[in-house]
Amino acid sequence: MELLVTAAIIGYIIYLRYYADLRSKSEQDFEKLQVGIKLYTSRQFDDALVFFKQHIQQEPTSSVAYLYLARCYRALGNVSLAATALKTGESYDDTVADLHLEMGQVLLDQQDYNGAFLEFDKAVFHSKGIQADAYQWRGMARQKLHQPTEAQQDLERAITLQQTQNATEFITDPSQGAFFNRKFISHALLVLVNSAILLVVIKNATVIHLPYLLATVAATVIGFVEPKKGWALAILQASILWLVYTFFTTTPQASGARDLEHFGLYGSMILTFIGSFIGGVLKRQLAR
Repeated sequence: MELLVTAAIIGYIIYLRYYADLRSKSEQDFEKLQVGIKLYTSRQFDDALVFFKQHIQQEPTSSVAYLYLARCYRALGNVSLAATALKTGESYDDTVADLHLEMGQVLLDQQDYNGAFLEFDKAVFHSKGIQADAYQWRGMARQKLHQPTEAQQDLERAITLQQTQNATEFITDPSQGAFFNRKFISHALLVLVNSAILLVVIKNATVIHLPYLLATVAATVIGFVEPKKGWALAILQASILWLVYTFFTTTPQASGARDLEHFGLYGSMILTFIGSFIGGVLKRQLAR
């Protein structure tokens, strides 16, 4: 039974990974292009340019690759090729807000204020009104078009969005940065309770399947609630199981009962690590 549960969870993860990815193509491209994006952000523009050119040869419809190709060209001073890359990227996927944002900046530098405004307006639309940069650049374009009231509204909106983002990061980062935070401690307490229940099951089970099934399900939950720290909770649970069983319980005299408990104990410890890994992978897939 425990093997069937594990197999079902693994099968579901495979389904999520390869058949149920609901992200847009551009969102998937961002993940594929992380190596090149890191080269670009670290200002290794020549190496990044080579990377994105090679990627476009393999996937010629990747709008995100054209976006970063254009950014590399701009950084290297070749505005004409940057504009061509942006237009090509837009032709494949017009919904990528950063393509319009980048094109708008090119047009603004060329003093084509109407064209820049239209591109920034598209950036606001495709970013669903939550990107501060889009409002800021549209506000700057409106200033050039002598629309002071609308420009001020855009610039104020950009400031509000940026402040909201900064506040969110301020609240989120400390809790994520600390390893032993409140969330982890609460889950550790849950592990203590679960370990106690699992020990009772191991000591009283007449078949090996029940503790294995409980260990598999519980460990999967551990990995799911703590996808990055599940390994620590798995170590905690396995350690508690072994220490309490070894030093605080009585081992049966009958060899059959003793072997059953040992199989239940050590099998549950192994399944704790496997289950926590599976749960972590499942959580990450669902969060994508």
